[in-house]
Amino acid sequence: MTPPSTPALQALAERIQLFLDNHQLQEAIGLLQTEHPSDIADLLESFSEEDRVLLFRLLNQEDAAEVLDEISAEATLELIEAVPDSHIADLLEAMPADDAAALLGDLSEARADDILALVEPEEAAEIGRLLAFPEYTAGRLMNPDVVRLRKQWTVEHTLTFLRSLDPDTETLAYLYVVDRHDRLVGVLPLRTLVTHAPDTRVEEIMEPDVVSVSVLADQEEAARLVSQYDYFAIPVVDQEGHLAGMLTHDDVVDILEDEFTEDFQRMGGSQPLDDDYLVTPIGTVFQKRVGWLLILFMTEMLTGTVMRVFEHELSSVVALAFFIPLLIGTGGNSGSQTTSTIVRAIAMGEVRLKDGGRLVWHESRVGLMLGVVMALVGFIRALLWDTGMDLAITVALALFFIVLWANIIGSLLPVLAERLRVDPAVISGPVMSTLVDATGLVIYFTLARHIMNL
Repeated sequence: MTPPSTPALQALAERIQLFLDNHQLQEAIGLLQTEHPSDIADLLESFSEEDRVLLFRLLNQEDAAEVLDEISAEATLELIEAVPDSHIADLLEAMPADDAAALLGDLSEARADDILALVEPEEAAEIGRLLAFPEYTAGRLMNPDVVRLRKQWTVEHTLTFLRSLDPDTETLAYLYVVDRHDRLVGVLPLRTLVTHAPDTRVEEIMEPDVVSVSVLADQEEAARLVSQYDYFAIPVVDQEGHLAGMLTHDDVVDILEDEFTEDFQRMGGSQPLDDDYLVTPIGTVFQKRVGWLLILFMTEMLTGTVMRVFEHELSSVVALAFFIPLLIGTGGNSGSQTTSTIVRAIAMGEVRLKDGGRLVWHESRVGLMLGVVMALVGFIRALLWDTGMDLAITVALALFFIVLWANIIGSLLPVLAERLRVDPAVISGPVMSTLVDATGLVIYFTLARHIMNL
């Protein structure tokens, strides 16, 4: 059981539980259905699996459909397993096609086919078209139920048409204009429509330059476009320019959350999970982590190799070892700061592959300034430890060059990863740190050898 997110919902959950304990099901479901579907989902997760399934089956169809879209993946799978396929099919018919496709996409292919066979043919065909697009593309995530206008219509005719639409149409903020072949030719904001005279033609007030996204575009690219242009929605077109659907702001929020989660997991040095953590089998979690862990283990061995090469220097001046954690930690932190900034810039389209030279020059200057500051602090710290002037100078110079080197490497690695079609987010975590650890020690011991005559 997971406690509700607010004290008010927690108090409500306790009241509903009391009704359930006294077998007052109508009172319990009546109280539950007074809440927003997202709050209902939150409340359901606070109950035992048995009570959760019971309450879910008593919900009206509209609320139940929205709850399936809001509740966690783990609870969704529990409910789908416990509820007859015919009931799930009814709920899919009440959902927008994109939400229904997302739900079926999380099930096994056999189970999804069994449920889809029970859905009304028209809705099933629409859901099937979305499922035919590759996962994580705009086509899979779009809502195909989009309003289409004709450019020869008048404002009066258009308004009459809009009044005839299903009240549950997802959004009317943007009205898309198509030609007789259903190709996208313009966009008409609703505000523009209602502020013009009734006899004005749509083609006179529409905006012909429409920013759109391909059905096969990666979901991250689609989200970036919506964010870049600050749109409420963006149209999705096929290869011939036919209007296929649209992505709305709520789709973009989900995409950005998924991408952030994926990048965050990659930054930790593991492959991202496809499902919620508790739903993912232990074997899958193991497979996602073991590969990168072995790679990082092998790269970390470079640090030990470097220390063996400079064993004589370490044995001659034991105090050299005092500063190793300080040096490699500072280098790793500086490099990670750089890569994190560059990875975000790449994701936002602010940096491209051709900008490698500018990145190095930019980060080199930053590294010079940071290196001077860290060298000064390191020099003072070494003197306070009474390690001698030579070692203090060695530590200061090592910090300067390590920070400068980490910034240069940190600016190049994400761009190189992008060129090699490797997720740049992987570079900004342990890979960056282990690389700077080994090279930083080479810099440190080489300086010590020459300055301290070892």
